[in-house]
Amino acid sequence: MITAKLRQATCRALLFAAALPCFAGYRVETVPLPPAMWPPEIFAVAFSPEGDLYVASRSGEIWRADRHAQNWRRFASGLNEPLGLLVDSSRVAYVMQRPELTKIEDTDGDGIADKYTTIVSNWGITGNYHEFPYGIKRDKDGNFLGALGLDSGGAKELPNIKQTRGELEKVIVRGEQQWSLVPYRGWSFKVTPAGEFVPWAYGFRQPAGIGVDPDGEFFSIDTQGDWIASSGLIHQKKDHFYGHPASLKWLPGGVPPIQSDEELAKKRTPPAIILPHGLVGVSPGEPVWDTTGGRFGPFSNQIFIGDFSKLISRLYLEKVAGEYQGAAFTFLRDKGLRQGNMRMAFSPDGVLYVGQTSWGVGEGLQRVIWDEKPPVEILAVRLLRRGFALDFTVPMNAAAAARTETFRVNRFRYLYHARYGSPQIDVASVPVTAVRVSNDTRQVELDLADLQPGYVYEFQLETLNAASGEILDNPSAFYTANRLLGGERFTGPFTKPILTPEQSAKGSAVDLAAGKVTYDTFCVACHQADGRGGGTGPMKAAANFVEDTARLAKSDAELLRSIRTGFGATGMPAFGSILSDQQARNVLAYIREAFDPLRAKVRPRSR
Repeated sequence: MITAKLRQATCRALLFAAALPCFAGYRVETVPLPPAMWPPEIFAVAFSPEGDLYVASRSGEIWRADRHAQNWRRFASGLNEPLGLLVDSSRVAYVMQRPELTKIEDTDGDGIADKYTTIVSNWGITGNYHEFPYGIKRDKDGNFLGALGLDSGGAKELPNIKQTRGELEKVIVRGEQQWSLVPYRGWSFKVTPAGEFVPWAYGFRQPAGIGVDPDGEFFSIDTQGDWIASSGLIHQKKDHFYGHPASLKWLPGGVPPIQSDEELAKKRTPPAIILPHGLVGVSPGEPVWDTTGGRFGPFSNQIFIGDFSKLISRLYLEKVAGEYQGAAFTFLRDKGLRQGNMRMAFSPDGVLYVGQTSWGVGEGLQRVIWDEKPPVEILAVRLLRRGFALDFTVPMNAAAAARTETFRVNRFRYLYHARYGSPQIDVASVPVTAVRVSNDTRQVELDLADLQPGYVYEFQLETLNAASGEILDNPSAFYTANRLLGGERFTGPFTKPILTPEQSAKGSAVDLAAGKVTYDTFCVACHQADGRGGGTGPMKAAANFVEDTARLAKSDAELLRSIRTGFGATGMPAFGSILSDQQARNVLAYIREAFDPLRAKVRPRSR
């Protein structure tokens, strides 16, 4: 008889040796695509009521296959970056493309669309590369739902932008790095069944995925950047402001007077769930709800979100004092999954299809299939009066679950400011004072020494095993506690200056273990686990710390400056507003210790 631990070890060995995408509970398969679908970058995934699979590609085509992803046929073409797709029948589909929401029809029944009708085109476009439109879903009242991203990059060169529709405005509200140059950039919207365009909410940077819950409620994500400390899931509420001030200019009365960032922060509605940057992805895509009725495992009505990295995360939502909040978990990281997982949809038979696009780094279509073995996971984290309840998918080891030291709980929050991202601030360990285990050992209640609103609570359960002996596949959870059960919420301050290393105190001694965590979170994708760099696509120019000895021959001051400000020649982003000074010094110390040939025994090249 193969034990659970042996089965996991065997699977991981096979994965390492032969790139087999397997892990306990789920497997990942790559779906063959027709050679004519080129480039095979998937911008949208959807299923028809008949069960057929539809995908939209970056090249502006829509392809159709049967429910098993076979027998491909081109359905439509000539579209402009179709980033959203909704299929009503084998003859009618709606597509969100850069300039408009379009109805596509096959009027003669030959399987090829022959009629394209504009539904709405109320937003402006300039030709800036970053003006992505997101959608398209329907809510409980039959309204179409969508959202619009801001302008970026070349928007600084206003004279070189060709205006194609909308009133080009140079107004920069508060020095942000992305701009709303033409109408409704940074807004979400609804389109009624009668075709009326209704501006809905505002303050978004790049709401790169739209979702609808089983009750028809409107959700989206927004992605980390200026004014957005970390990506998160947004519950879209009419006329609410969600953080990025560039879109304020399209309010009916224009930009309201704002005295300070702190005042602006108090007008902001926070994300329902924060996805801590680096810990739960780096740039999330489309949220999809598991409405498969158990055919995808024990996560009914929970949310799955793909990511630009090799990750799919999972979210649990609950209502506290009338507002949504909840927990984020890693669901699948790497293990056969490619990069660029921005669009997803469940098939009628409960398979999760993942469309991949990342502009040359990852592309194609994969699917995640449950093998009907119960995954060993934290199922949910729920807020209690004095702490939290943790539910599990299987019975846990009773003795370990009864010990307070099994559960490590930390909390942190982020700054609200114009800078790109934010370090974790007000980080603190929160002692667990009491543990109560249910009779079936599938639930644990934790009392905490202190419980405050406005923080992300991090749970680490590395030493907790299932009753069968199996380890937790993902032993971390992150709960966004916007409110407590009595309705209490964080009242500020939301902003405060980040001191430069020159302004701040020297800080505590470097922590190599913490530095490795930071390296594995933020650096490994480009510089690789062995420090030799040489990734694919834009990662190819990343520094090779081991073979290029000049890299680490620089002074600490020079290297810390590169970490803070980035390095444009290789595409390295600036981490000055993401990592604290202590984190930067920790990760530099780890890099020197691990990869500097003059100081360390260098690791062999990874295979």
